[in-house]
Amino acid sequence: MLLRFAFAAFVALGFTAPAAADPYASLKGLEGAEFKCAVSAIAARGHRPLSYRELWDVLKEADRHPSRPGHVIGLYSRAAIPAPCTEGKAPASCEQTWNREHVWPKSKAFPRREQWAHTDAHHIAAELVRCNSLRGNFDLDVGGRLHPECASRRAAGAAGTWEPSDAAKGQVARMLMYVAVRYEGDAVRDKTPNLELVRRSTRDGEPNLGSLCVLLQWHQTFPVTQQERDRHAAVVRFQGNRNPFIDRPELAQRLWGRECGVR
Repeated sequence: MLLRFAFAAFVALGFTAPAAADPYASLKGLEGAEFKCAVSAIAARGHRPLSYRELWDVLKEADRHPSRPGHVIGLYSRAAIPAPCTEGKAPASCEQTWNREHVWPKSKAFPRREQWAHTDAHHIAAELVRCNSLRGNFDLDVGGRLHPECASRRAAGAAGTWEPSDAAKGQVARMLMYVAVRYEGDAVRDKTPNLELVRRSTRDGEPNLGSLCVLLQWHQTFPVTQQERDRHAAVVRFQGNRNPFIDRPELAQRLWGRECGVR
């Protein structure tokens, strides 16, 4: 009772709990490597690594279809897929199945489940098994043959590329930018190498992905949507950390604008 009275008096006198500090305020005045390091620290704050099994439940919530209850939405295809129709455990009634698409392919370069990027839901999304397979570990770029089922273009070959539909381009870009700042090569804690977006084609096994300047253009052309904000909030509830490029889209230009000739 005394504690309740004291709290009431505290509020009555106009005292309130201090507002949480804005982590992005710490970026003011920083540039170059120091700036990227600070953004990386923000992206890592509060990160609780998920298990690979947990991802199913996370994606059923994060990628819940906005207008079809009981369905998830495919990242590239934008297809409405019944949530129970998961690869390997789908009921016989399922006409299509979905699985966990690593937007930054796990073959570049975090193939093991104990590596935090392998189960990082900020860049893993629900998608039709067929579309996940077609994308493979291709870099992101413009061009290729249109696959209507996936609403995406695929340019096959040694330097294959994948171009999502306009509905997915901005979200994909911000997912990959997040990965590029979140993982800076901490072999002890997150066990993931330094991952970097580059302006060239990449090979299987290397910790890089292209194409940086195309992704920056997509990020600027296709801004954050409400669905993306809702997905982000769901992932934060499960995983604890945030994607800075959803909170502060202007950070991308500060990081890569000069390299890509974007003012």
